[in-house]
Amino acid sequence: MVVRLSEGRDAVQAYVNERTSRGHEHVLDLITEDHNLILRLIGDLTEDEAMTVTSADEWHVYDAVRHLSASLDRSRDRLQKLSSGQPFQPPPGVASGGLGAAEYASFSDLRRAYIDGMAEILAIIRRADPAKNLGLTADHAEFGPFNWLGWALYSHHVHTHDHVGQIENIKSALRSG
Repeated sequence: MVVRLSEGRDAVQAYVNERTSRGHEHVLDLITEDHNLILRLIGDLTEDEAMTVTSADEWHVYDAVRHLSASLDRSRDRLQKLSSGQPFQPPPGVASGGLGAAEYASFSDLRRAYIDGMAEILAIIRRADPAKNLGLTADHAEFGPFNWLGWALYSHHVHTHDHVGQIENIKSALRSG
């Protein structure tokens, strides 16, 4: 079972540390599984379905995917720097969380941006040397320090998995309503 963000810093740190201790391939598998699950969940949604607010959540699927997409550029930069032994500092004035500033003409455009962004993230993780630069960390505002492998797991498994449940609930409400 994936740790919930609501369980707090200690639980998230313990989960990330335990899973990253299983190695690079394990982390890559978890991230790939969650990415594929998101793709299955959003792959058949129409524009109208993606923009419908249901009784299951105040967000619509478009919001959840936009939120996931909003951090992909920062995640890509963080993973590239940390995995190559360079420190990472978030750009000044860039807030984490939220829906992000990018605008998309359609859900199809957003879905394509998410798919392309995750392809870059997965490529960085695959290319990174799993034995190097694991001592270099960057702090998460709420959950503390992670090395590059921990950031990959946190950002694209733990955080993503929180939104998997959200999207599943919204989609279920869409299809049963």
